[in-house]
Amino acid sequence: MPTYNLYMGCSVPANYPNYEAATLKVAEALGMELIYMEGVGCCGSPNLRAIDYFGWLLVNARTLAIGEKTGHDIVTPCNGCFGSLKDVLYHLKHDEEDMKKVNQELEKFGLELKGTVRVRHVIEAMYTDIGIEEIEKKVTRPLDGVRIAIHYGCHLLRPADVTEVTPDIFDELLRVTGATVVEYPLWKQCCGATVLPVNEPLAVRLARDKLKSIKDAGAEFIMVVCPACGNQLDLQQFGIKDTYGEEYNLPVLFYPQILALAMGMSEDDVGLSMNRVPADPILDHLTG
Repeated sequence: MPTYNLYMGCSVPANYPNYEAATLKVAEALGMELIYMEGVGCCGSPNLRAIDYFGWLLVNARTLAIGEKTGHDIVTPCNGCFGSLKDVLYHLKHDEEDMKKVNQELEKFGLELKGTVRVRHVIEAMYTDIGIEEIEKKVTRPLDGVRIAIHYGCHLLRPADVTEVTPDIFDELLRVTGATVVEYPLWKQCCGATVLPVNEPLAVRLARDKLKSIKDAGAEFIMVVCPACGNQLDLQQFGIKDTYGEEYNLPVLFYPQILALAMGMSEDDVGLSMNRVPADPILDHLTG
């Protein structure tokens, strides 16, 4: 059984406990041991990075050092946390001076970062460490070709040499549930989540452009692996209705919710009722 340090971050438990619950249930079913990290703080994405760069380096280096002591990879279900931890680790491994400064501060906490720890998105770990074939064996109620568009999120794929994640991983993971992956023109575009605190009209417009592209491509649902993206594409459908008078009615589901349903778990197990745009229509597509 592979064992991991689980860095849940702030947003998932605060805003999407259904994502947290589904992730834990799916991981258990796949034989992944996720151990909650203790004594860690917020990753600071994206605000801290903008106002206190060294502070951002330090708080993430501290999390990395705590994880490194156990010898297990750090996994997270949050793209923002993933991006921060990966960026900081990459930067410090390539900047001896900043690594030295960070370790001088970490020494006060009895910690040292050597740069040997690995940071993973928990969904990527499922793909790489468990594998499509083993995941497919757990699918007992496949989705009957339901058309789902994937929003990957900015911090998951960019910059590619830092994140080391490719979109085809998530395409395969969705297809194994029996769903059909819908391609759409704006798949690389930001959902606008990080823009929301500083320019709400722009954030709403970005979400609207994304949703329109997905709807026009014929998708019935959206799959995400990021709480900020999930919140933006789910919640902003109500803002778009008020601003533009348009209704998209595109339920937004986290991948572990989709997989858990296909593995035979109940809608209560994955907190389907917590989705703002009603997601229960996906139940009609389960077979077996």
